[in-house]
Amino acid sequence: MKELQAPSRENRPRVPTEVVSFDGAALLWIDAILLIPVIFGVMFLPALLRAVVVSVAVALAVTYVILYSWARVHPRSFGAHLLEVLHIAPPPPTRV
Repeated sequence: MKELQAPSRENRPRVPTEVVSFDGAALLWIDAILLIPVIFGVMFLPALLRAVVVSVAVALAVTYVILYSWARVHPRSFGAHLLEVLHIAPPPPTRV
């Protein structure tokens, strides 16, 4: 049977928040709005500028991998703090 409600009561659907996670939604929007136009923009650059952009992207990726691996080994270091400020830090170590 349908639950009876007063006409003035706001009708909100019940969504179980434990099942639905919106953590990845922000990443999808960042990809759609920023990264895809950048990829298409880089495709039409001259060869020299394209090489510079790709090398900077590779350097940023390598720097992130190094900082991430360092932060996992040394969670109280400046690199770990920097990644925490940027919200891309590894999860804190758990003790069993």
